[in-house]
Amino acid sequence: MVRICVGDATHPVSDRLYGVFFEDINLSADGGLNANMVNNYSFDGVYLDHHTLRLAGGERWRTQADPLRFWRFEGCAATSCGSEIRGEHGQRVPTDCPAPPLHRHSRYARVSVPAGANAATAARIENLGYNGGGAYAGRCAMAVQPGRLYEFAAWVRPVTGEATLRVCVVDRYGLPLTDVGDIRCDAGSGRDADARVDARVDASSVADARVTKGTGGWRHVRFTLRGVGGDYGKLRIDIVNGAACEFDLDCVELMDAEYWGAGDPKWRHGKLRRDMVESIAALKPAFLRFPGGCIVEGVTPGNEYRWKDTVGALAARRQQYSIWAFKTPDGSSYSQSYQIGFYEYFCLCEDLGAKPLPTLFAGIACQSPGRDPRHMPTDARAFRSNVVQDYLDLIEFANGDPDTSAWAAVRRDMGHPEPFGLDMVGVGNENFGPDYLEKFDIISRAIHERYPDMLCVMSAGLFPFKPTMRRSWEHARRIADQPTGPAASGSARIATAQEGLADDVAPRDGHRGCDGGLLPAIGSATGDAVIVDEHSYHSPEWFIAQATRFDGYPRDGAGVYFGEYSANGYFAGQPQKPETANTWRTALAEAAFLTGCERNSDVVRMTSYAPLFAHATAKGWEQNLIEFNASHMMPSVNYEMARLFAGRLGATAYACEVGDVVGGGDERPSGPVDMRPQRDLFVSATGDDPSAREGTTFVRYIKMVNTGARSINATLDVSRGLRALGAKPATAEGDDAERNAATGPTRGTLLEIDVLHADPGDRNTLGYEGEGHGLLSHTHHESRLAANAGKLAVSLRPYSVTVVTLRG
Repeated sequence: MVRICVGDATHPVSDRLYGVFFEDINLSADGGLNANMVNNYSFDGVYLDHHTLRLAGGERWRTQADPLRFWRFEGCAATSCGSEIRGEHGQRVPTDCPAPPLHRHSRYARVSVPAGANAATAARIENLGYNGGGAYAGRCAMAVQPGRLYEFAAWVRPVTGEATLRVCVVDRYGLPLTDVGDIRCDAGSGRDADARVDARVDASSVADARVTKGTGGWRHVRFTLRGVGGDYGKLRIDIVNGAACEFDLDCVELMDAEYWGAGDPKWRHGKLRRDMVESIAALKPAFLRFPGGCIVEGVTPGNEYRWKDTVGALAARRQQYSIWAFKTPDGSSYSQSYQIGFYEYFCLCEDLGAKPLPTLFAGIACQSPGRDPRHMPTDARAFRSNVVQDYLDLIEFANGDPDTSAWAAVRRDMGHPEPFGLDMVGVGNENFGPDYLEKFDIISRAIHERYPDMLCVMSAGLFPFKPTMRRSWEHARRIADQPTGPAASGSARIATAQEGLADDVAPRDGHRGCDGGLLPAIGSATGDAVIVDEHSYHSPEWFIAQATRFDGYPRDGAGVYFGEYSANGYFAGQPQKPETANTWRTALAEAAFLTGCERNSDVVRMTSYAPLFAHATAKGWEQNLIEFNASHMMPSVNYEMARLFAGRLGATAYACEVGDVVGGGDERPSGPVDMRPQRDLFVSATGDDPSAREGTTFVRYIKMVNTGARSINATLDVSRGLRALGAKPATAEGDDAERNAATGPTRGTLLEIDVLHADPGDRNTLGYEGEGHGLLSHTHHESRLAANAGKLAVSLRPYSVTVVTLRG
């Protein structure tokens, strides 16, 4: 018999322990969280021209501008127009443009239609949506359901002639899935100069809009289509006219009208797919890290994520190819449209009640093997004026006063005058080495001289092994050792930190560092001087062994953020195969590991699984938390475990004694308990006591993970906890009658038992179409524990996660 004794409180649990990590990988943003179903919606597509066999990184990774990719033009011709285009190394090359674009960063399509098109032989424009390429490259990917409403919008500019643009969604056979919306495009006489765009929905739900050339050029058209069929379809715009005509088209949108935040004026730019946001919300995330991930550094100079390119009007956002394109099925067609940018991420955090953790480029391209990890010199003007200044400007964008801060005014003009409450920022992703640490010091010092309490997150590299992380940890502990009182603020300014920086980087309150310029956060939200970001992609066996990883970590002011983890076997050299990804075995291993994070949540401040999302047939990584297709979602078994853990977490951690009682007896000795360690059993306990925190009620969450093939019979002893309720625990003689308290008295403590169970190789699955198939069993039982019962008999099934909840 195993005894599990829940003892006294040990420390507060971090209020940010469980969060989510979002990166645009596996079509997670465009084609996923982005509600707009139109692929390359703005004719600005920038893609990766990848050549694996080229030895030089700069030659292996090249930019390919293809503004008309994913659009089909039948019976008409299209020309890409704009004032600039990307060169092969990402540089902006000026181009001739016949008429102004919506924004100088934006390109558009000029469509030319010959004479003779009519209703029977219409010229047409089509877009399949995000099918992920590969075997599905020719498949329709826009999900339509009968009776649902879909918002269509576009910018249109008549050039010559007159035409009717007939908009609808059709299936693979050309049969309509929605009703039709007409746009009358007229480049007529000046008498129409002041005509307005009028969009309406009549009784039959057919939209009608008239666009005239006018003096303003571009006109915005928006109307609603109603689904009349249920299938995957494609957007079709039939062009019906009797004479030759030309018109310009840009920023085409088609989305479910019930997107996340519909009707909220702050969601006036990028829109999010509702069911995907709801799946994040169900995890109860305390924080949201964005935008990654390797996408932060980029694969080569010029490919790094630039947050300033992602805010403002959609047409003003500069697009970029994705570092993850080479891992998608078609190898290249993966662009970042930035319809979801930093403004949308901050708004999402606000809606979720999650703290934002933006992570920015630190001046070093991705250091993973096979990339092009070039380092920007710290004395370069670009490092000072772009990299360092970007951090300071971001804090102003998030928190500044719109009346005094230009970047805060951008936030206000986008629809959010109130600050977002940013209190932490990530400096680089998976960067490591002396050059990175020097850059971290310069960036964090510039931040802390203006915002002393801003928590900076330091990268410990990409390898999950303590020796490779040692340099970062030693540096973090030197930072944590710095004095933070008045003596620190009186020390001299460090020349290496400030040399050449812009005037507006000057400190606001005199907070300066010492010891070579190391400068900790003072009064940060977590109380830490600095946070170190560890990542790990390893085998299930490794994660089980790491359940005690943090037991010996010093509690010295440097906290841990386990920022990317997954038991996918990557650093164990295990093949990444669909049939072995996201099995219950991997979820059990992660659960065992998380019990260690909870037990050590006085130093482990945050954890987040990665990647979060994956298109079912367009995965670059096989193991992901949630899979989706155009119409459905399928959480993994790992997700269900994570949801249970995050939903059953108290504010205080409690000591646990776990093991076989020597001699086999079940009675608790009066002296110390001599317990043998349990190889397959992992336990943590958290909760609340009204005596410790005013306004709370008594609760205990005891999590027990059995990673083995045999059942474990255990006695769960919560006597000490029940004393907080004023109950007198049962004596040994009463134990037998109270073990099956689930069927016992109806008065006393509320008892809840949740059990997740599956075979080790079981996994949830989802295909290109249709609903997913799940194999995980989740049972929930509620009853009352007798008022004087302090012990409970539990049988832990093989390969199971059991959570016992006691509520006073």
